[in-house]
Amino acid sequence: MAHLGTGLVALTEMVQWCGEPCPLVYILPVISWTSPDGRTWTPHVLPPEWLATPPGQAPLFATGPAGLVVASSGPVSRLAASTDGSHWHLLPAGAFPARFALNDLRGTASGYVALGRWIPAADGRDAASLWSRDGRSWSATPTILPTRPTAGSGVGSAGTSLVIARDGMIAVGRGATTPGAALWWQSADGRAWRALPAFPPLGPAACTGGGCSSKPNGALVGDGQHMVAVRGGADPAAWTSSDGLAWKRLRVTGDVPGELATQAVLLPGGVLLTDGTTTWFGEAQVP
Repeated sequence: MAHLGTGLVALTEMVQWCGEPCPLVYILPVISWTSPDGRTWTPHVLPPEWLATPPGQAPLFATGPAGLVVASSGPVSRLAASTDGSHWHLLPAGAFPARFALNDLRGTASGYVALGRWIPAADGRDAASLWSRDGRSWSATPTILPTRPTAGSGVGSAGTSLVIARDGMIAVGRGATTPGAALWWQSADGRAWRALPAFPPLGPAACTGGGCSSKPNGALVGDGQHMVAVRGGADPAAWTSSDGLAWKRLRVTGDVPGELATQAVLLPGGVLLTDGTTTWFGEAQVP
């Protein structure tokens, strides 16, 4: 679901149940629903060539200066664009470079950023991004995100998600040859990137025992205007940032989250944080 200036837009894929044996191929429509108030909805069928990849997986949404862009994830992504959620334009099959696999798609104040991995050969891959001003014409070759120096030479990577703020963003990824190892990159515009090897401001989580992987000591979330980094446990802290580089630390009081609370959602009134069992809500207090 996305919010445009005219109201809400939701995308659904038709799901068909069948008993055995099932047909090998379904052509199930993807439908865009528009609503001015979240109560009454009008359906619009997307172009018939649009298919989710893989079937049943929710498409990726991005709202930006040219409207709404929707894409299927993974390799050979299909993209569609709309200014109002009702009338859609299906982009050509080659809108993305053929060897780019999409994992996340976000809009910014100046354009759109696609994050994923670039597969130049069968035995390699690199975290990579694409940029577009209007969501329709994308860079012909990806920007390869620099692998952090501590990862060692020749280590592959993949970008998995984007955290967006008003003046910058952080790309979150993983090392391809070290399962569970996290990687962070920062960019002001989605085109030029720098590695953040120590996960500032959270720092790395304590890693003990053989085979453990580096990861941030806390959670990072954003809503397009602000980023919030929050850490529980023995040294609790929270920070806010508008670009992912300069951070303002906030004092933490009350029921401090546990150190394993690393799943977070940024809401208009605060941060919802959970470790999978217990949930905390952090609300910023005006001085």
